[in-house]
Parts: sequence; C-alpha cells; structure tokens
Amino acid sequence: MPISTSCLFAFAPLFGADDVPRSVAFLAFAPFLYVAFLFVSRRLVGDIFKNASPAQSPKRLVPWSVGATFGVFLCGAILFPLVAANAISALPRSWFPDFASVSEVALEAAFPASVANQPNVENESPTAPKNNPGEENESPTETQNNPGEENQSPTETQNAPKVANEKNLATQHPLARLLIRSRSTPWAFETLLLCFFVAVIAAPFAEEFLFRVLLQGTFENYALEAVLPPPGTPRRPFADASSSAQAENADAPKAVLPDAPSATEFSWTDPTTPMERRAFYLRSAFAILVPAFIFGLIHAGAPETPEEARDPETLNRLFRTMLAAGLANVATLALGLLFLRRSTGATTGDVGLGPEFTYKAGRCFASLRRFALDFYRGVAAFAFIAPFVFGANAALRSLFPNAIVDPLPIFLFALAEGVVYWRIRRYATVVGMHVALNATSFVLLCAHL
Repeated sequence: MPISTSCLFAFAPLFGADDVPRSVAFLAFAPFLYVAFLFVSRRLVGDIFKNASPAQSPKRLVPWSVGATFGVFLCGAILFPLVAANAISALPRSWFPDFASVSEVALEAAFPASVANQPNVENESPTAPKNNPGEENESPTETQNNPGEENQSPTETQNAPKVANEKNLATQHPLARLLIRSRSTPWAFETLLLCFFVAVIAAPFAEEFLFRVLLQGTFENYALEAVLPPPGTPRRPFADASSSAQAENADAPKAVLPDAPSATEFSWTDPTTPMERRAFYLRSAFAILVPAFIFGLIHAGAPETPEEARDPETLNRLFRTMLAAGLANVATLALGLLFLRRSTGATTGDVGLGPEFTYKAGRCFASLRRFALDFYRGVAAFAFIAPFVFGANAALRSLFPNAIVDPLPIFLFALAEGVVYWRIRRYATVVGMHVALNATSFVLLCAHL
C-alpha cells in the first residue's frame, strides 16, 4: 500500500472510522517515527567518525597472541557447539517438546507441504462424486473449462500457494523455520522464548566477542605496527616535510615541536607520516574485511529439502539445535573472557569495554550507564544502515528465490560493524547494532505468523 494512502487510514479515526486496523495506523506513522529517530540520533552516530569526540578512545595493541585467538575462536565456533549438541542429545527426550507427537491437525498446519506432496492428491478432487459402474469418469470442473484452458482440479489451485510458501520457507534461516512451523503446536510459546533468547540476546553478545573483539582486535595489531614502534622502543617525534623548515629555525623553542606519541597507544590526532598513515589504512581494511567475510560465510547453507519439511522429527532436531546454540554462545562469552583475563592479562579496554569500566561498588553504576550509552549508539548506527541491509536482502531474494542469500547482506552489515569498531573500539556499540538487526528481523518474522 502506498505511503500516501496509508496516511489517510491513519487519520481515519478522527472522522469516525473506528474499524480501521491499528496496524495500518502504525505503519502509516512508522516512516515518520523512523525519520525522527534518525534526526535525534544523528550526533551520536556522527561522533563515531570524529577524531576528537567523547566516543573516541585510543587504539591499543591487544595483549593476546595469534595462537590464543585461533584457539578461542575454534572453541567458540566449533568445539562448544559440538559439546552442547552432544550433551543435549544425551539427555532424556522427555525433557524436550516432542513435535512428532502432535495431532494430525497440528501437523497439517505446521507442515503444509505434507498435504501438497502426498501422492495421488493432485489427481483427485474432494468435491467429485464417486463414479458408479458404467458412468464416465469426469470431474465436474472439466465441463466448466472453456476450450483451450487447462484442466485443473480445485485441489491443485489450493495447494499451489502452499507449495510456493514452503519453497520460500525452505530458504529461510533454521530459526525462522522452527518458529513458523511450531506456531500450531502446544509448545509455540516455549519455542518463541527460546528463539528470542538465542537470536536477540545470546548470539549478538557471543558473535561480536568472537569476530570483533577477538578476531578483528588481533588483526588490528598488524595495522598498528605501521604507526607504533616495537614493544619497549620509545616512539620518535613526528617528522615530515616541514621538518626542514624547523631545522632552519634552530633558535625556535623546543615547545613548538610536537610531543612524541605513546609507544603503546595510537590516537586519531597523533601525527604520523603519510606513508605510515597509508600503511595503517590498508592494513586496517584487511582487519575489517577478513572477519566480515568469515561472519557472512558461516551463514551460508543449503535450502531445506521437501523430505526434511515433511518429517516431524525435523522440528525436534531444530529445537535441540537452537538450545545447543544458546548454551554454546553463553559458554563462548563467559569462558572466552575468563581465558583472556587469566592467561593474557587483558583489561576492559582491550576487550572494548573501555578503560573506565569497572564492577567495583560506587563506580559500577557509571560503568553501566556508559555501556548503555554505547549500546544506544549502536542501535542508532544500525538505523542508518538498515535500509541498505534489508534492501539488499529483498533484492537478492527476488533475484534468487530458490537460494539462501543471507551471506551477502550479513557481509555488508558486518563491514559496517567492523568500521564502527575500528573507529571507537566499543564492544557495547557493535552489540547494539547486532541486537537491533536481530530484534528487527525477529519482530518482522513474528508479525507474519
């Protein structure tokens, strides 16, 4: 429905039209609310790209090595999910919902393709009377068809939308397939809570720790080597083309010469040579592209087969897989932070929480308030890039309806996250962006149930 027409429905209650759905009125005002949110949050997002702003923090070398990064990443991406899946499979099946035991009516609603793909259903019309011996086998619809029209029974036309919907559902994320197909079962609410926890809470916190804090932070060490000296070596003062002019003026006081920047930290206002800057930006691009590519790659997969869609055990497997993913994400975040703290001596500034973050009494509230502010900045940053991410997803789905196109939009989103983390190194900000993306997708999915 065009926006102009929707606006008329939004003002319809003022003229006595009380039967207008509230959802139509909300959709009419949604663009205005979105634009207002962008206008209010523009300064918070603008601070990300200002060198001298409260959001900026000095870039510093992370203390963990490449080997530690490789070990923690493998544990979080492979080992913990496998351990969680095996642990859940060893538990009694009575502890989990049994979607295969639901009634036939619920199964038909949960698996529309099971009716559409049954043999001999397309060749028989439910309204056709049983033929007596000697009577001609003729469907009532055949006499109504005009010459040149194809003979098609009513069941074929009714099952066609269901088959199309199942084809579109087969290319969705496994979480979406679980949530949609479980809506007609007795465990719909439990499944909704599980999907919300995994998608909106557990996954953003764990994945941003792995890909931004751990992986990108390690690659940024390679970029900082272009502007920082080796450990233990004091950094030299800045010298460029203007140094010759300063050499001529030997009587000038030393105070006019810039101070030597820190040997372990790099601020955006630190002076460096053009060659150092160029090397720093090229290496930083590598540090952003690699985690974003891996992040998009792990979301690739094959569409669901019709046999999997008709099998009631598929829902049982999806439910246990989602539960295992949630447990693995929690273990990855908790054990990963503990390992970095105990084995490498990582501080809160190293993991993107800021050097001022503390859990001590008296200062904990200020730390949480800063975390909330950084989180809100991430939500605002996502609002600016959301049209590009969702627009790319919609365009790719229209071009490739039978393929899973999630990796490319997610890659674009991960690039934006990488740039934001590269600029300010704030873990809460990229988590806010990820939570906003998953929460928006989750709400849109629930709206279509």
